[in-house]
Amino acid sequence: MAIAQLQAQLAQAGDSKTQAWWESYLKHSLPFRGLKLPQVRAIVHSWVKTTNFSSQLPSQQFDTAVTLIREPWGEDKLAGILLLQEFLIKHRLVNWESDLPKFATLFDEGDIKEWNTCDWFCVKVLNPLIKQQGKSCAAAVMQWCKAENLWRKRASVVSFVNIAKHGDRNFPNFTQMLLNTCGVVVQSPERFAQTGIGWALRELSLSDRNLVIDFIKTNSTYFSSEGLRYTLEKFPPDLQQQLKKYRQEKLKSSK
Repeated sequence: MAIAQLQAQLAQAGDSKTQAWWESYLKHSLPFRGLKLPQVRAIVHSWVKTTNFSSQLPSQQFDTAVTLIREPWGEDKLAGILLLQEFLIKHRLVNWESDLPKFATLFDEGDIKEWNTCDWFCVKVLNPLIKQQGKSCAAAVMQWCKAENLWRKRASVVSFVNIAKHGDRNFPNFTQMLLNTCGVVVQSPERFAQTGIGWALRELSLSDRNLVIDFIKTNSTYFSSEGLRYTLEKFPPDLQQQLKKYRQEKLKSSK
C-alpha cells in the first residue's frame, strides 16, 4: 500500500499553530504534523478511494493500519485507528481472537504510549469491536487489567466507558465483570490508571450506583483523590461529600 502517499498528504495539510497546540496539550509526549481530527479523516477517506484500499486482502488492510499506528506522528496513529474503525471493523474484517494479541503488542512495544492515542484506540477500535463481537471479546479486553503496561491497563477499563451506563443490558454479568476489572486497576497508583477507572465507574454509576458505592467503600484506600473525584462526578453533591469523607477517614485509620 502507498502509505508514503498518505503520509505526504498529512504532512502537506498540517499547520504550525495546530502542531504547537497538540504538542503542548500532550506535553510533548509525541510529535504532531498539525492537523485536526476531521482533516485526518477526510484525507484518509480520500486516500482509501484513490488507492483502492478496500480491494486489498483484509490481512493487507490490517497490516497497513497497524503500520500507521507504529509511526511516531500523532496523526499517522489516528489514521491507522480510523482505518481499523471505519473500514475493517465496520466490515467485520477484525476478529478479536486473532487480532487482540496484535493490538496488545502495540501497547507493550510502546507504539501507544500516552493517554490521547490510548483513548482514541479504546473508543474507536476496542469499544466498537466489543459491541460487535460480544462478551468473550469484552472479557479478553478486561484481562488487560493485569498487564504491566500502564496504557494497556488503562484500556481494560476505558474501552467500556461508552457502554458502562447500560450495565447488564450490555450482556449478562457485565457490571460485575467491569467492577472486578476496576478492582485490579484501582490498585495501581498511576494517575492514568486512576483516571481510567474513575471515568468507567462514573458511567457505571448511572445504571448501578449502589454497586459502585460498595466498590468505593471496599477500595477507598486505593483511590487517589483525582480518581475518586472522576468516579463521583455524576453523584449528588451530598453523596459526593460523604464518600470523600469516608475515604479520608479510612486513610487516617490505616496509618
